[in-house]
Amino acid sequence: MEKTKMMLVSVALGVCAAGTVCAAWNPGEPVTTYWAGPGFPGNERLSDRWLTQLKEGGFNTVWAMTPEELDLAAKYGMRAIYKPKELRDRKIFLNIGDPAAEAAMEAMVNRVKDHPALYVYELYDEPAAGLFASLAHTKEWLARHDPNHAAWVNLLPTYANNKQLGVNGEIIRAYWEHVRLFGEIYRPDFLTYDHYQFQNGGDSSHYLLNLGIIRQSASALGVPFFNGVQACTWRPGQAASPRAPRIPGPDEMRYLVYTTAAYGAHGIYYYVYCHRGHEGSIVSTNGTPDVKYEVLKTLNREFIAIAKELSPLKFVGAYHQGLQAPGTTPYCEQALLKLTPETPTAELKPGQELTETTLVTRFDAPGRPTHLMVVNLDYRRDRKIHVRAPASAERFNAQDRSWSSVGSSFDLALTRGSGVLLRLVR
Repeated sequence: MEKTKMMLVSVALGVCAAGTVCAAWNPGEPVTTYWAGPGFPGNERLSDRWLTQLKEGGFNTVWAMTPEELDLAAKYGMRAIYKPKELRDRKIFLNIGDPAAEAAMEAMVNRVKDHPALYVYELYDEPAAGLFASLAHTKEWLARHDPNHAAWVNLLPTYANNKQLGVNGEIIRAYWEHVRLFGEIYRPDFLTYDHYQFQNGGDSSHYLLNLGIIRQSASALGVPFFNGVQACTWRPGQAASPRAPRIPGPDEMRYLVYTTAAYGAHGIYYYVYCHRGHEGSIVSTNGTPDVKYEVLKTLNREFIAIAKELSPLKFVGAYHQGLQAPGTTPYCEQALLKLTPETPTAELKPGQELTETTLVTRFDAPGRPTHLMVVNLDYRRDRKIHVRAPASAERFNAQDRSWSSVGSSFDLALTRGSGVLLRLVR
């Protein structure tokens, strides 16, 4: 990990360059949202029916393409990721400097900048590094005209190739450089990316690597981050192909939500809520809920509760006992907790699942360790782990947001893919 930490040294911190305007955007409550669903381009417009279902499902942020959809989102107390026609036309939003393009953008911003439901403008999905400067130019223009709302640019995952990244070299080093350049050139108010690991032939081994890179980069930039996770297959005709994405079940969704929370993400989004050409989504295109919808009713609320506790704290590290995925840190004394039974360290092979593996992440307040998250990375088996803490601890109940004392030596019964937030009491 030392090599990767060194690669972050030159990442620009979250400071505005001279002559630019800093957005005063507030990330607010932790985000639970989706990519592709009601209000998203190519999908049905937002409606009372969709918003009722989304709110019941624990989602607090939706998509909108029109001011009227923003009005509907506000009616249900929801925030919106805004993608109007001006931000779907590259001849407009990437053509700042052209009088006609700027006039269209200014009219768009003036219509919605004071709307109570507006959360962020969605600018671009998965750009190559060559587009960062143009996107930064648009972002700075938006910040001058609306300093209270950020611009969402979603980054590529580690399995993107050099051409997609716009950076040459060995893929992991190229990915680090891609994220570094984004921080330096675009100067984001938050980081967001997606990584889809579940395939018919097994699991991608880079999910935790990607999560760690974004987590460290967000810390270096001093910004929050969102994690995009898999909730369907988008290649239903390739069900027999080992490399085709598979449909994750409820236990895999729990694993995705709790790993996202454990690394201190401020937001999570699911690909997809519903979209044509996709199968096994959270709901069907006609709105019929999948079993995942019922599970996410609870998981979304638990994510928000945990993220609220962790967002003000400093992320220190993520430590893995058991199978070691690429780029992860083996379990060590920095994790503070003594876990038994101890799982022997072994290298995670491509396609292998993280059986009998435990994740502990640590968060500190100024000058002292405070919170530790323990996650069962095995989404096939429930596990019981004995914990010895360096001080008396309290356990967080994410459903009612209460704390209860567990002492310094206690057992944790961890459902498949689930986790527990602990707080050290001094």
